[in-house]
Amino acid sequence: MSDEFDWNFADKDDAKAEIRAAVEYLLKGTTGGARGDIVQEIIAIVRDVATGQGPGRPDALNDDMPGG
Repeated sequence: MSDEFDWNFADKDDAKAEIRAAVEYLLKGTTGGARGDIVQEIIAIVRDVATGQGPGRPDALNDDMPGG
């Protein structure tokens, strides 16, 4: 993880509480389809982090070669 995203959490539970607070903030005041869209965006962010992709990270499948 880059220094840009290096947070000083006390433990895993503290990090999870921060995630929960961020998700609640993003969903505040939303309903229905908008809520589902936000959840899908959150899932995409988590997927990118889990695979090591995303902003500032090279995309192993996007190498400007055919099919990739």
